Amino acid sequence: MKTFVFVLAAACALSVPVAAQAAIVPVQSLAPPFEASNSTVIKTPDGVHFGTYVDAGAVGGSLVYHGLDGQPLSVLTSFGYTFTYRERGNTTGAAPYMRVFLDEDPAVDSDGDGNPANDVDHDVILEPSEGGVNVPPQATDVTTTTANTTVRFDDDAGGTNPQEPYSAILAVPARAGMTITAILVTQGFSTGQDVSALVRNITVNGDTFAFNVPPAAAPGTTTIIQVPGPAGAQPATAVAGVQARRTCRGATVRRIHAPQRKGERFLRVNAALQTPNGLRSLKANGRTVTVDLRNRPEANYNVRLISRYRTKSGKIRRVVTRRNLSVACS
Repeated sequence: MKTFVFVLAAACALSVPVAAQAAIVPVQSLAPPFEASNSTVIKTPDGVHFGTYVDAGAVGGSLVYHGLDGQPLSVLTSFGYTFTYRERGNTTGAAPYMRVFLDEDPAVDSDGDGNPANDVDHDVILEPSEGGVNVPPQATDVTTTTANTTVRFDDDAGGTNPQEPYSAILAVPARAGMTITAILVTQGFSTGQDVSALVRNITVNGDTFAFNVPPAAAPGTTTIIQVPGPAGAQPATAVAGVQARRTCRGATVRRIHAPQRKGERFLRVNAALQTPNGLRSLKANGRTVTVDLRNRPEANYNVRLISRYRTKSGKIRRVVTRRNLSVACS
């Protein structure tokens, strides 16, 4: 789930207001520093809507925030989001999840796309099931933050690395010094059928970006809206504008890695890319899998990794993981 590709075009006419300290900031459209990974992620008056995904293990979408790109993880003291979701059934892991993508060394171009400062080498994941322990209620607004939920480092699927407080992540200097390349909320690429979600807001360092506000005004008009803040505070305001329409194609070669497993020796990995025309085998060199997205149209490209490991007892363990790569314009 970790690796992603987003191609950013020129800035839109609509500017999202910069958040003041502990402000409530209305977001009327997904213009920079926000974007949607694909057309299944849509801004509505009630929030950002995802889906519906018939098979949420194979498809999905992300809401992306680029407001802290290029800064060390240590500046992100807290984060979270408010959401509601539905699915057919009651599956652990079907709710949307929030991640912080990290570049271990911005001077090294680890994904080979020509930009050393946008790699996704690691991530921190905040997800309400906490590794499958909880099943959030459906059709109910749920607020999940680093203050009330534990997180995992480099373990999107869960079950490999421990759940721990976010403060424990920041307490490790090597992790706290990694560079943020994106903060995103994703629905899908996990589990469940007929899955949909609505994200009301996200919080970053106490600032709340509210998506449950009216859309931007039509061309030639200006709308000022107010969102109540904390008691005694002035309401936050935003001016609606016009969002430009854009298209894009992929321009990168990505390299992703089969997971490491403690106490087990990696043997090999078989990888395949799910394209609009079907599965295509990918080359692997050790744990590294190369994914060429150059010239590909805007879409989700899901990579399935089937890795094999030898345990201490000599048994062969087969582990299936998936990575979500997208070429998208908002």
